[in-house]
Amino acid sequence: MSVEARPIRFSPTIKLITVALLGALFFWLIRGLGNVLVPFVAAAITAYLFNPLITWLNRRTRIGRAIWIGVLYIVIGIIIYGLWRTLGPAIEREYSGLQAQIPHTLNLVQQELLLLKHVSIAGIDIEVAPVNEALREALADFGRRLPEHVPHLVAIAFETLLLFVTYLIVTFYLLLEAPRIVEWTYGLVPAPYRAEIRALGSQIDRILAGYVRGTLMLIPIMATLTTIALMILGVRYALVLGIVTGILETIPLIGPWSAAGIAIIVALFQAPAPWGWPAWLIAGAIGLTYFVLRMFEDNFIIPHVVGPAVHLHPMLVIFAILAGGALGGPFGLFVSIPVAAIARLLLRYLYYKLIDAPDPSIHAPSSHHYPVSAKVEGASIDQSPALSDGRITRTVDQADQAATPAN
Repeated sequence: MSVEARPIRFSPTIKLITVALLGALFFWLIRGLGNVLVPFVAAAITAYLFNPLITWLNRRTRIGRAIWIGVLYIVIGIIIYGLWRTLGPAIEREYSGLQAQIPHTLNLVQQELLLLKHVSIAGIDIEVAPVNEALREALADFGRRLPEHVPHLVAIAFETLLLFVTYLIVTFYLLLEAPRIVEWTYGLVPAPYRAEIRALGSQIDRILAGYVRGTLMLIPIMATLTTIALMILGVRYALVLGIVTGILETIPLIGPWSAAGIAIIVALFQAPAPWGWPAWLIAGAIGLTYFVLRMFEDNFIIPHVVGPAVHLHPMLVIFAILAGGALGGPFGLFVSIPVAAIARLLLRYLYYKLIDAPDPSIHAPSSHHYPVSAKVEGASIDQSPALSDGRITRTVDQADQAATPAN
């Protein structure tokens, strides 16, 4: 007796359980892989940043993406080599001097703590000698252990080289296959809903593009401005402090003021003091400098560089930063703001779906305009991941007109 063959079909409950198990397995793998993911995450960010440039060059010149990716690697390598040849010696000299100053600074702090016996707050005399002794011992132990925490380049050279080569290879393939990856991702969505998901993806892309590219542009801008300002004030190690300030700009809210605190501490223990000023005047001048630069950044640089891509309430920004730091460490701090903005966008989208109302921010074309493939009767659909929903609609309309004979 023959048995009729039937495909296996999952019930809604089984589908939900399958998705939950796959999601749990995915996050378990993410947490367990650790440093292995670093070159892949870095490659994905790099490919996302440079894919619009490679796509534009490929369309304008009709030269293959692989060639332009190779040219990009060469140009970036030349820029990095040039910067290292010009700024490298100064950075290395200032970094070595700053590293040598740390034990001297710790000794000065210990001496000050030994002289401090009592603290008077609101007329109440508080004995702080036991606390000072514990803190002094902790600082002394930190000074003894500091050389042990400096990474030994010889021991980690092979691992670093391997991760860097992996990063270059993965970045190359991501840039090379970016259009196919995007179309494959949208191809997983059922055809009737693909245009709406494209429009939603376009909004997410605008948020990420505006924030990530803008924030990375802030690094050299703020590093340069801070270095110039600290040099004018006569602060030693101004170049290293400026670079640290630029890097800390990637951490929202906390980073800039942390950089100001580092600069103030370094200047306070600088001998001789800049311009012969007292300690309080040095701290005030550096704090005022960072405050002015921060106001200039918020009112002039960010509106033109980052743009209006992210609109978040200050309380939500603070919560996102704290949550990002708790869940993802330094990387969580960096991505906390764009993740919060994307989460707000997705929650708004789900809200309108739950109340069966159209989302006014999603302008999906009508049902007969959804793209069924990358090519429709010889009219190709633009595969750029940064495509706006309006351009998608026009391209598909043109494809439909080409495929439909005139009446």
